[in-house]
Amino acid sequence: MRRRIAVITARADASEQRDILYGISEAAFRKDTDVVVYSNIYNHWQDDNLLNYENIIYSLIEPDLFDGVIVTAEAFRDIKIINDTIDKIRAAKIPAIVIDGELDGFKSVYSDDETDLEKMTEHLITVHGFTDIDILTGSRDSAASQKRLNGCKRAFVKHGISFDNIRVYYGNFWNDSGEELARRYLSGEIPRPQAVICTNDFMAFGLCDVLSEAGVDIPGELTVTGYDLTGGDHTAGRIYHYPLLTTYRRNRRKMGRDAVDAILGGSPIQDNSDRFVSGNTCSCGVCRLHLLDELVAEKIDQYHTIMSTVAQFSGRLTTSRTLEEYTGAVSEFFYLLHGADRLFLCLDSAWNSERFNGGEFLCCAIDNEYSEPPIKFSSGETPVPFITEHDSPAIFYVNPVCFQTRLYGYTVLEYNRPASYDFSFRDWNKTVADTLEFLRMKNDIHYLTQCQRQSALYDSLTGFYNLCEFESIVEEAGHNFCIQAVRLSFPDGGEYLFGENHRSDIIAETASAIKRVCTKHEICCRTDDNTFLILFKRENGMFPEKLKISLHNEVYSRHDERQVIITYHSSDNTLVGELRSAVLLNAEHDVGLISERRRLPHYNELADIRNRIISMPNKMPKLSEVSRKMCVSEGHFRLIYRQCFDVSYNRDCINSRVMKACYLLYSTAMSIYATAVSCGYDDEKFFSRQFRQVTGFSPAEYRKKILQ
Repeated sequence: MRRRIAVITARADASEQRDILYGISEAAFRKDTDVVVYSNIYNHWQDDNLLNYENIIYSLIEPDLFDGVIVTAEAFRDIKIINDTIDKIRAAKIPAIVIDGELDGFKSVYSDDETDLEKMTEHLITVHGFTDIDILTGSRDSAASQKRLNGCKRAFVKHGISFDNIRVYYGNFWNDSGEELARRYLSGEIPRPQAVICTNDFMAFGLCDVLSEAGVDIPGELTVTGYDLTGGDHTAGRIYHYPLLTTYRRNRRKMGRDAVDAILGGSPIQDNSDRFVSGNTCSCGVCRLHLLDELVAEKIDQYHTIMSTVAQFSGRLTTSRTLEEYTGAVSEFFYLLHGADRLFLCLDSAWNSERFNGGEFLCCAIDNEYSEPPIKFSSGETPVPFITEHDSPAIFYVNPVCFQTRLYGYTVLEYNRPASYDFSFRDWNKTVADTLEFLRMKNDIHYLTQCQRQSALYDSLTGFYNLCEFESIVEEAGHNFCIQAVRLSFPDGGEYLFGENHRSDIIAETASAIKRVCTKHEICCRTDDNTFLILFKRENGMFPEKLKISLHNEVYSRHDERQVIITYHSSDNTLVGELRSAVLLNAEHDVGLISERRRLPHYNELADIRNRIISMPNKMPKLSEVSRKMCVSEGHFRLIYRQCFDVSYNRDCINSRVMKACYLLYSTAMSIYATAVSCGYDDEKFFSRQFRQVTGFSPAEYRKKILQ
């Protein structure tokens, strides 16, 4: 039997992974070895229960069926999602390789980043004659960051140029690091050098984008280089940025080949190819051949996307009444799987029932001309039926077919040459999953009964549980949970001022904000028109804080207290009735306070000013501006503002800025500096000091605490 290697990766359609997989399949084919690639589809960076359910595909891997396993560590947003699979591989005691990372019991394969960056630095020194060079790399504690920095150092030493650590700037390998450095150059905070070496392309993109927008001539005034040659994922590629970046292609294909050689034996093949890719960020100018290759690849991807858009694939699958008709329709549109030789649709044997079985599967083999009748097989016997029927080696891509939290099975794409699918496959896969759910529902004799039950269990506007079902869940949950209540109160007359639908719109927006905060560990309920209850684990003590800053920034910043009043109350016990009474009492108190405010002179003018503060904390109106607008002195304005809102104008401005900063630190990966700027601060240290005064934490401490 032909040897077989498993590859565990994520987002196999990403350009970086496609390069690695090409190298793996190229080397494996030379050794007459099949490759089976297990990959998710979305690899979502947030903890989203619906999207992350796709990761169950990794649980189907049976290491004993393979002669070795390769894991591409850098592909995963969090390598922990495959911990169970890693343990199975260790227990199987088969050769195991990790590319660009480290795992206990695995041999690591890296690219020679040091030599690559040494060559790039030498290019600037020998070809352009530069000696005044800054370096922008990743974080200080990143191994990749230090390796690439060492390569730059080697070139400096080699050519007798003194290396000054002051000229090294640390970032996070993302665009905002380059953007931040660009602003420091533009402000004059640090002198502008002859050239900047960015140790990956994303940071170079950010640097060039900001400098170009400010009118800096690149490369006339400053030369910029990148590293990696990232591309093929919409705006990730260099053709989407100006000027066209000079960079150096990371040898991902060689990493793939070396990983195969480490498993199957054999000496690694030397690769002395020139991987320098010139662009317009240095005076060498763009290499037309390189650019042509990138444009051709982009046009092919766009063509594939257009084909998928105009094809009637979804409609044809939707009208199918049986699984036989369905697979026939998939065969009819097989051409959308560009370059694939065959497709296997492997459905759980109980695909049309309530639960995923996972033991036995029905496999439908499909190609351009026909689809074969389904056959039954066990995932413990073979990863793909018919895998042993080939005269030559092939590469198989195993991807999950999920509809929300329902796993129907998986698809297997077969290529008889080194190849992979592109990002248009994601749309194809989603269409298959959605239409399979439709087919299941059509064929389910209990369809109408299920619809009635769903209607009884869930609130129709928000999709949350109703009170009766929520109380049943709480009763079963035990004492390790707490409940957070959110009450919306709507002042009288709102429908005349803001439209008849303003209440339902605000309720829907609130529900959406709550959904974004909640993970698979929280349960949500809408008890009546205006109250939400969320059951969360007691150990998740920061959940109420996450909820408040999210609702403040996503709801209250759009609708002020004249439209909606948001009241919070949490309970350490799980007595739903008492909690509902408590939050209602608090809400009545809040409504009473605001009703008294509305009787004050100038209330609407003051409320407009406060709404501006909350909605645009980065553009705070000056005290002189708002007092002049109201035709009162600054002292009198401060007095009436405090009388109205029971807080000083200056403190309200600070609180609004800090609330916005809390939200950005929690919901984005923005740097501390970028967060400060987004909240209207010019000085990062001053921002950090005010942030600590309000929250008791530094911005970095707060982010760590709220994300843990």
